[in-house]
Amino acid sequence: MLQFVCDYCSRVKQAGETWITGLAAENVGTQAARREVVIDPVWRRERAVLPLAVHFCSLECKDNYLAKLFDQPVPVLEITSVESQPGARVIRARKKPASETVRKRTVTRKTRTR
Repeated sequence: MLQFVCDYCSRVKQAGETWITGLAAENVGTQAARREVVIDPVWRRERAVLPLAVHFCSLECKDNYLAKLFDQPVPVLEITSVESQPGARVIRARKKPASETVRKRTVTRKTRTR
């Protein structure tokens, strides 16, 4: 038996209930990171069983999930080593914490004197 569980509050979907489904993905690279969520307009079982599917029992749970997901910065990959082997190139990387990726900008103002 397959059970659908709300990704925010962990409530189990009962037969006949109207729920919200979508797909969520995270792509982390060496230069950029991206999070993406696509919410379906209606519940579709063929999409609800996909590995990247997200399920919500209410609009409130969906909104809370999205707020929590997009509130936190995404870590990026930091390359630690690159090795060349016959016929292959091995790149070793580690996730760099988001706190290390945030750079503070210094704003300098130029004033004109006449």
